[in-house]
Amino acid sequence: MAVLELRRVSKQFTSGAGIVHAVREVSIEIQPGEFFSLLGPSGCGKTTLLRMIAGFDTPSAGEILLNGAPIAHLPPHRRNVNTVFQSYALFPHLNVRENVAFGLRRKGVADAAARVARVLEQVRLEGKDSRMPAQLSGGERQRVAVARALVLEPDVLLLDEPLSALDPQLRRQVRGELKDLQRRVGVTFLFVTHDQEEALSLSARMAVMNAGLVEQVGQPRELYRRPSTRFVASFLGAMNWIDGVGVRPESTRIARAEERCVAEGRGAVVTGMVFLGSVQHVEARLDSGETVTSQVAHGEAPFASGDQVCVSWNAADEVRFASPEGKA
Repeated sequence: MAVLELRRVSKQFTSGAGIVHAVREVSIEIQPGEFFSLLGPSGCGKTTLLRMIAGFDTPSAGEILLNGAPIAHLPPHRRNVNTVFQSYALFPHLNVRENVAFGLRRKGVADAAARVARVLEQVRLEGKDSRMPAQLSGGERQRVAVARALVLEPDVLLLDEPLSALDPQLRRQVRGELKDLQRRVGVTFLFVTHDQEEALSLSARMAVMNAGLVEQVGQPRELYRRPSTRFVASFLGAMNWIDGVGVRPESTRIARAEERCVAEGRGAVVTGMVFLGSVQHVEARLDSGETVTSQVAHGEAPFASGDQVCVSWNAADEVRFASPEGKA
């Protein structure tokens, strides 16, 4: 049985411009112990969906089930889910131990001290339990917020863009810690993000949302290599579109053209180079007028604007869609 199931969940708002369809008939099943991500651009409906699961918003239609039982009618405190917010929402006047124990005290849990000690060990904050939030790093504050939610032993932990307040280097570090923590504690994580790299690196499965709809659900590798819509293909990384066919930059090959390109290649002229640290992107304009980006390693021969080149790729790496709307 799925620990969390959404059945045709929709949410509508009324605004000055009329009815806004924030979420449209979303159906998802999330399995026990799974790290599942909702990925999409700002305004796609992912946070609204999370708020409906948490109980802060009510669905306009559809069902939300936790361990097979409907919960859409229950207030937030009667749902065995907990939320880690983007701001972490720690109490600045309470130390780490008191922040983590806050929910347990309100519930009158008898073994609160033991549970707090156990969860602080799980998030590797033992020895820092007397520190105040202002004395912690951004990554440590994030772990306190996770610990405060985990100590209540939720069936599902909801995480609303929890890494967005961190600088890029710290985000990568904390991302690894979060994935390791989820594996160790075994709690189901539902992670909301607009960051493709976060979703691809953390998730066992993920759903890509766009304009209130779920465009595709699956494993990260499946969605990246075999997207079912043009939106998913473009949102999950750079994509060249050539004659309606998608090819990733890392799947293209670029070489200096001799008298003419080989039969399977396309003639092109280099228009620029983009340095990305570990790799470079070579931007070129095909003889047909379309632009293409190829990813090359630093060890490969350098290119310069104006160079005549030949661009090619394997047919197996092409992403094709049957309909003009970009749906497989």
